[in-house]
Amino acid sequence: MGDYEFIQENSSWAKLWTLITSLLILFLILIIGVFFSTFFYDILYSIPYVDGWIGFFTLNIKNLTIFGLFLAHLIGGLFFIPSPDEIIFYYGLIKGNNYLLALFFSTLGYMIAQLFNYYFGKKISPLIMHIISKKKVYDARRYVNKYGSWGIFLFNFLPLPGPLLTFALGIARYNFTILFVLTLAGKIAKYTVLILSYLLFV
Repeated sequence: MGDYEFIQENSSWAKLWTLITSLLILFLILIIGVFFSTFFYDILYSIPYVDGWIGFFTLNIKNLTIFGLFLAHLIGGLFFIPSPDEIIFYYGLIKGNNYLLALFFSTLGYMIAQLFNYYFGKKISPLIMHIISKKKVYDARRYVNKYGSWGIFLFNFLPLPGPLLTFALGIARYNFTILFVLTLAGKIAKYTVLILSYLLFV
């Protein structure tokens, strides 16, 4: 056991039972959501002004205005919604948006999404710990603490799933300040390169 003597692992049956129970609950929620989606959709659009607000948000995202860039990065920055952020941002520049405003609001939307990813991962960490090996989680956390600074930066600088990494590090309860600074630095560096490419070649 060595360094892991203080870690009490759950039995394989306990992990399996937790996993099956969690999947059944998620499946039940999905069925209820699909069953009532049409019903709630009709109710939503019957509320005064809601139709107009939905149209307003949809139009801004479709046209990639500054507000649309913010919304696209806020939604696309969630770990369960894959989004080509680089393409969206670059297309926003092509649409004629001010590049400093585009940089600020795109990054702002993305970082708000990362706050959700991290704290959601942190909240469900006890549940995840019942399913996977605690030793592996602590091994991964030690590895990231030792070598992960460049990894976090590159995950957000390169077209890699940075939001998924933030969620995973939330589960591992990685240092939030370090994660936030490196994520922000990687995103700003990436978009700065895209802005320079736009200015030089368009």
